[in-house]
Amino acid sequence: MTENQRPVVEKIIEAFRSQLSDNVREQISSVQFADLAIMIDEAIAAEIGSAADLVEEVARKLRGSARGPDLGL
Repeated sequence: MTENQRPVVEKIIEAFRSQLSDNVREQISSVQFADLAIMIDEAIAAEIGSAADLVEEVARKLRGSARGPDLGL
């Protein structure tokens, strides 16, 4: 798990855990919660990657339009 995402993932896991009844919570092992944390971390990483791709595309477009036509000055 990425260190900068760890607090967010832990907060999501705790929020999920708090919504479970005691009976259900007891049936879910710490390994299963760890697996859930990994899935959440991977989902966040994928979304960050998608956002980074969009930012790169916008940056390329901005650079292209900022150059404009060469006036030969």
